[in-house]
Amino acid sequence: MTEPSPTPAHTPSLAADIARLAGVMAAEHYPNGERAALRRWAPGQPVPLAFYRLWLRHLGRELPPESQTEAWMALAWGLATAGPNCRDPQRPWGQALAESGYAEGRLERLLSAPEELRLDLYTSAVRFLAAKGERFDWQDAALFLLTTDPAKREGLHRRIASRYYRHLPQD
Repeated sequence: MTEPSPTPAHTPSLAADIARLAGVMAAEHYPNGERAALRRWAPGQPVPLAFYRLWLRHLGRELPPESQTEAWMALAWGLATAGPNCRDPQRPWGQALAESGYAEGRLERLLSAPEELRLDLYTSAVRFLAAKGERFDWQDAALFLLTTDPAKREGLHRRIASRYYRHLPQD
């Protein structure tokens, strides 16, 4: 029997890990082949060795728990897909979704998705933002992937929706 994965707190270490991963992948010296291997991944596929190299060489600590590896891989995939200038720590994910024209119906499906669809809908949302060249704070995206506690997940969904509706262009 496996232990339930812990729910990450909204901590500076999560933000620092995201910033570190994004910075490394955006660096000129980071191999294009590694970036491409991360971008080729899709939910349900084995995690590429490029992820393990990225994590172990650049975060310098043990791999995430096995129960969180796919979520962290999805985050690395998103950073690789969105490109080198995809981070804006001052712009929440919900705001970026609203201002880019992400449809309300898509947001509703994303936030109410059952576990087996969360990664697919996340990748769709990231592709949408990447195609528009949108920058945002990846911490909410990371928490969307990593949070397993239902009450904390609902609080996160409320925060994403709130930021979405506050920045949704008015007709």
